[in-house]
Amino acid sequence: MPGEGASLARLGMLTRPIAGVQPADAVARDEAFAVLYERQFGRVYAYLRYRLGDELLAEDMSAEVFARAWGKLRNLDDPDRATAWLFATARNLLADHYRGRPGCLSLSALPAGRHPATDSPEAQLLTEESLSFVSHCLTGLSEREREIVGLRFVAGLRNREIALAFGLSEGNVAKIIHRALAKVRARLREEYPDG
Repeated sequence: MPGEGASLARLGMLTRPIAGVQPADAVARDEAFAVLYERQFGRVYAYLRYRLGDELLAEDMSAEVFARAWGKLRNLDDPDRATAWLFATARNLLADHYRGRPGCLSLSALPAGRHPATDSPEAQLLTEESLSFVSHCLTGLSEREREIVGLRFVAGLRNREIALAFGLSEGNVAKIIHRALAKVRARLREEYPDG
């Protein structure tokens, strides 16, 4: 996975001095950031890759999310709030990226670890058909529903974390997910009444 093996020190995030921070505080801050990075980088990357369909751009945006987090770390001491902040920042970066462009949902990047050069033609076709089917099923959802479903099932966020990122109640997030899945089920029943 991108980011694995990439040390934070190599990124230059843990070695710069912080004005007004004592060395012991700086070490604690570095350790807290390292834990946040280790726990959340993969989830942020998966979400951005799901939304962008581009591995390199998802890596760049993930790095930008964590660069911004580094500057805000002292305000991110609650793990749920830190996760929500990371994903809200990712959403804002996506909005900046797509500003002025027609909206689209790219699912071409969903299967992690896919290797088209080594996959059999049958496996490639099955994967492409599966992605096309999933994309087709999600077209009846609003942008917000697709985004929340992506955060829940691709990035693996809990409803509480999504609620914090969107400024919604946890119950509202659960309701949105429930209704979105009901729409997908209804669409499947309509298109495949015998299956």
